Amino acid sequence: MMVWVVCLATACGDPFAPPEQPLPVAEAQHAYFPLRIGQYAEYRVDSIIFDFGPGGQTVRDTVRLQVREEVVDTFRDAAGLLQCRIERYERPSDTAAWALRRVWAATRTPTQALRQEENLRFLPLVFPLSPRTRWDGNRWIDPSTEIEIAGERLRPFVGWNYRADSVDVSAQIGAFRFDSVLVVTEVDYANAIERRLSRAWYARNVGLVRREQWILDSQYCNQTPPPTDCLTRPWELKGQKGYILRQTLLRHN
Repeated sequence: MMVWVVCLATACGDPFAPPEQPLPVAEAQHAYFPLRIGQYAEYRVDSIIFDFGPGGQTVRDTVRLQVREEVVDTFRDAAGLLQCRIERYERPSDTAAWALRRVWAATRTPTQALRQEENLRFLPLVFPLSPRTRWDGNRWIDPSTEIEIAGERLRPFVGWNYRADSVDVSAQIGAFRFDSVLVVTEVDYANAIERRLSRAWYARNVGLVRREQWILDSQYCNQTPPPTDCLTRPWELKGQKGYILRQTLLRHN
């Protein structure tokens, strides 16, 4: 039976951390998804928003902002599972004040890391992990779920199949050099009308340090006759609605 350690408001430790001793692989990998009160990470987020424009043209709007996620408290959910409350702040630049935008939650069990974002529940990691590990990280999300981007509706979650690409590799992420990084591809496919890519990088004792997503739809190939470059045209030029997002770690504790 697992015994949960409840964090008080003044606690600084990871309520999910195992005791200090030589660890099995699964427990050692928990460091890729740390959860402790006071933990924060700040990111630069660059997005390109695609939308249909007048005359059949595509409008691309670039959005740059900074995001801060901080673990501020713990609570028990309806099932009695200990959850960490994550406050998500945004600002347009270094000189602007942070504004609270979302309150999310995350938890970790011996075999799973879970994250709740609004009404979407994700399974971003499972333990133990190797480069051959695959899992259904969107098992609680209906693939037909739609989101709205710039007034257009998309179904971003069709065809997701999480896999660990690299485990315990060194990597340069922004200004940081990490000795132990985990790379997870959550989805990577394209057809004539859809491009879906979501990839995440995690560093030991830090958590998420980089993310890239391409959620794009296009009717470019549905012309009559189809353009000769239908399948070879880059999605940066072919995309008509959706977004490209790149998130990179700026600061952490």
